Formats: sequence, structure tokens, C-alpha cells
Amino acid sequence: MSQYPVPPPSYGTHHKGSPESTPLVDTSRANETQALLASSSNHNSGSVFDQPDTDDLPEDFKYGTTVSDSSPQIRKAFIRKVYSILLAQILATALVAAYVSQSKPVFDWVMNHLWAFFVPLVGTLVNLGLLHWKRHSHPLNFVLLSTFTLLEAYTIGFAVAFYENDVIINALMITLGVFIGLTLFTLQSKYDFDGMLPFLFAALIVLCTTSVVHLLVAPFNRTLDIIYTVTGCLIFSACVVYDTYRINRRLSPDEFISGSVSLYLDFINLFLRILRLVH
Repeated sequence: MSQYPVPPPSYGTHHKGSPESTPLVDTSRANETQALLASSSNHNSGSVFDQPDTDDLPEDFKYGTTVSDSSPQIRKAFIRKVYSILLAQILATALVAAYVSQSKPVFDWVMNHLWAFFVPLVGTLVNLGLLHWKRHSHPLNFVLLSTFTLLEAYTIGFAVAFYENDVIINALMITLGVFIGLTLFTLQSKYDFDGMLPFLFAALIVLCTTSVVHLLVAPFNRTLDIIYTVTGCLIFSACVVYDTYRINRRLSPDEFISGSVSLYLDFINLFLRILRLVH
């Protein structure tokens, strides 16, 4: 015999307003019970399978950690920026240095006031440090890049003023040929030049130490001077190869200022060594 005096309610029909009319599941929120990754049969918008095409990706997602990992559009734009900035730096340096070296009043005044040479020389190093620090801050990075290039061109103008014009032009043409040749070789090469860094660093330390000894302690004779200059040419040629490799394989796409400055310094140092060698 049943223990319940009243039969259980019927689940077939419900009367409005009765407690039994409240559904066990809120049908207004029924969509929340669907799988998050499921898609509707009528349209697939919002589905995980509805991925955008490659060309529809936002620009930020086209960037990899390095230039070599980025999309072809980003890689080409980066190379174009680096070498456009480098070309502008070389042209500005050539124009300013030519004016300074060919202007006898300016040259004589600086020779009588040596602080006008050493202050910009120190300013170039300070400007280079600030440029490295603010290389991502636009437009301050381009302002610092411009002042660095002008200061460097000013000091280069006095360095080349002691040479004949035809010697300077020959050295510039040789430098351009060597630089372009090394750049093309590195861009198409399959070699991994990462292992060059420790050797280049040690070679630059030796070269700088030798320069200090040469200037302050014991001047070189002609034979030692040629050996020293040829060694400098080889070292900075290797720097061109390594920095070109680093630009294409190790830098991120927003490091175009750093890439152009490193190549510019390689070009200037190589030019000065070749100029000293051919005079």
C-alpha cells in the first residue's frame, strides 16, 4: 500500500501559475548548454573552424620573433627600410664631409680651435648611445639618427681633408664595390655566420688597443702600418658580412634603425681603412 496520500503530479500538462509549471531547465538559457566550439547548421560565423585567410590577418600577427620568421611582406619592407636609411646616411655623409673638407676657412678655423673637432667627436658617441636607447621611440629615433649622421659626417670631413680628391674618390668607389659584393654574397649564402661574433669581438679589441698604442706610444713604420691597415680592412669586411647576416636572421622587424646604424659604421670604418691603404 502506498505511503503517499496524494498521487504524484502529472508531467504531461501544466496549468499557468501553478508551481509545477516552472520547467526544470530554463529554456531561455538553453543556448548556454550548447558546446562552445559547436557551430550552427545555418551559419558558421563564430566557429573555431571559421579562420580568416592569410591576407586577412592583422599586421601584428604577421610579425615573427625575427625577420626570417616573419611574412615575406614584412621581410621585404624591413630590408627596404634598412637600406633606404643606409643610403640616405651615406649620401648625407658624402655631402657634409665634402663641404667640410673642401672649405678652407672652416678647416683652418677648426685647426685653430681643436675643441670644435673633439666636442663633436665625443658628441657622436653620446648620440650613438642615446640612439640605441631610444631606437623604438618615434619620431625621436629619427631625430637622433639625423644628428648622429651629421656629427659623424662632420668628423669624417676633417679626417679626409688631408687626402687628395682623386684618392678619396678611388677609396669611396672601392669601398662601395666591396660593400655591395659582401652584401650580395651574404644575402644569397646558406652559411651560418653566428660563430663569427666571438672572433670579431676579439679582433676589434686587438685593433682598438693597437690604435691606442700607435697614437700614444710608438708610431708604426710603413710596413707595420700597411699590415695594420690591411688587417683593419679584413676585420671590417667580416663585420659587414656578420651584420648583414644578423639583420636578415637575428633582428626583429622593428629594429631597422639598429640594422642601418651597424651597417653604416661598418661602411665608414672600411672606407677609412681603404683610404689609408690607397693614399
